[in-house]
Amino acid sequence: MRIAIINVGASAFRMYIAEFLRHERALDFLIKPLRIGKDTFSKGYISLENVKKSTEILNLFKLKLEEYGVTEYRALCTSGVREAGNKDFFLDYTLHNSGIKLEVLEPWEESYIKYVGAKNSVDNFEELEREGVVLANVASGNVNLHATLKNRVVFSGTLPYGSLRLRQMFKSISHMKRYRAIQEYVKIMINSVARAVESGTINHLIGAGSSINMMLSLFNLKDNRIHLNMLQDIYEKVRTLPLDEIIETTGLRREQSSVLVTTLITYIELMKLVKAKSFVFSRDTFPRTMALYYTGKIKDTHLSDRAKNTLMHIARHYNADTRHAVWVNCFARTIFKELSDLHSLENNMRFALETAVVLNDVGNYISDLDAAANAFNIIKAIQMPGIDADIFQTAACVVFEANRTPQSVPPGGYVEMMAKNPLTIRKLAAIHRLADSLDAARNRHIKRISISVSDTIVVTADTVREAYLETYAFNNLKRYFAETFGIGIELKTRICYE
Repeated sequence: MRIAIINVGASAFRMYIAEFLRHERALDFLIKPLRIGKDTFSKGYISLENVKKSTEILNLFKLKLEEYGVTEYRALCTSGVREAGNKDFFLDYTLHNSGIKLEVLEPWEESYIKYVGAKNSVDNFEELEREGVVLANVASGNVNLHATLKNRVVFSGTLPYGSLRLRQMFKSISHMKRYRAIQEYVKIMINSVARAVESGTINHLIGAGSSINMMLSLFNLKDNRIHLNMLQDIYEKVRTLPLDEIIETTGLRREQSSVLVTTLITYIELMKLVKAKSFVFSRDTFPRTMALYYTGKIKDTHLSDRAKNTLMHIARHYNADTRHAVWVNCFARTIFKELSDLHSLENNMRFALETAVVLNDVGNYISDLDAAANAFNIIKAIQMPGIDADIFQTAACVVFEANRTPQSVPPGGYVEMMAKNPLTIRKLAAIHRLADSLDAARNRHIKRISISVSDTIVVTADTVREAYLETYAFNNLKRYFAETFGIGIELKTRICYE
C-alpha cells in the first residue's frame, strides 16, 4: 500500500510518500518552508497571506499525491496551526481550496508518536530508559520532553519553548543581549523537569526533531552522537552575532541561522540537567515516523506495563495507600472480567477502572475535606503519552461518582464530562465501589473472590477471619450496583484455613 503523511509544522510543510509491502520503500520527500508559526507566536493568528500560501503548497502536494496514485494520506498540523486563533478558518479555507483535509494533532499524541519513533530508531533505547533518559524533540513551535526511568514515566510534556517561538518572543532585544533572555527562559523549562525527577536518576539525553537537521548541517558527524563541547564551541562564536554574521560563520540557511542560538541553548541546558557530556539522536523525520506509526510498522511494546508503573508512581507521590490500591485493583479486575457480558464495556475502560482504583486516595493529599473532588482534579489533569486523555477524564469522573455523598459539590467540569457518557461512568463506579468495599478494613482479610451469576450475582470471598467491615460496606453499597445493572448482588464469605 502507498501512504502519504503531510506535516504542517510551525516553520515548514513536509510530505513523505512511501510504499509498504514487505518492507518500506520511500518514494518522495518534499519540504516547503513557510513560517506560519511566526504569525501564530507573534500575532496569535495566521495571516490571510500565509493562509493562501499554505493552500498553494497543499495544492502542489495534491499533485504529487495524484502523480504517485496515493489515496491514503494523513495531513496533520502541530503548534503553528493548533495555537492559532483562526485555526478553524485555516482548516476550512485550505480544505475548500485544495481538497486536502487537515487534522490538528493534539499535544499528547504528538509527543507519543515522537517517543515511539525515537524508541524504534535509537539503539539500546530501552536500556537507556532503565537507567533514566530524557527524550527531547526540539522543534520550531514546541519542545516535547519525555522522561522515563525503570519503565515508568516521570515527566511528559509539550512545552512552549520551540526555537522559532523563542526567536519571536525575544526578537525586540538586541542580538548582543538576546541570548541571556533566552537562556533565562529555557531554564524555566529545565526547572519544571528537574522538579519532577529525583536528582541523579536521569542519566541520558536523546535528541530528535527538526533541530537535528540543523546539527547535521552544522557538524561533520560520523555517528549519531553530539558532544557538549561541540555545542559550546559554536555557541561561544555566535551567541552575540547578528543574523547575517551567523550565516557567514556557520554556512547555514537563513531560516536555520535565525534559530541557531535558541536551539544551542536548549540542548546545552538539557545536557546540564542530565549531567551528560554527549547525547545520541534520531535522524528520522516526523513525517516518516508518523507513516511508520499509522501503518503499524513501529509499536510501543511496553505501553501497558509502563502506564501501570506510572500510575503507582503518581499514587506514591500523593502518599496514597498503594498496598490497598493493589489489593482492590485485583478485585476490580476480577469483577470487570467475570461480568463482561453484563457491562459490555470496551477493554480500554478496564484501564480507566484501574486508574480510578489506584488513584482513588490521591485527593487526601490536599485535604480530607472534598477528597473526591480533589482526586477528580488531579486525575483529569494527567497526561500520559499513548493513553487518550478521555480515559483519564472518565477515571476522574468514576472516582468522584464512586465516593460522592448527598452533600458533595460537583467539581468544575464534572457535570460536562459525566454528560458525555453517564452510563459508562456509573457502571465503572458501581464496580469500583464494590471492589473497594472488599478491603474496607485495609487489612487484606479477603484473599480472593469468585463470581457466579443466576437470578442474582453472588460474590464468594475467601477470608482469613470474619470480614465484618467488608460485609457491612458491601451491603451498604450494593444498591447502587443493582440500580445501575438491574440485578441484585450478594456477598458470601467463607473462612479458609491455609
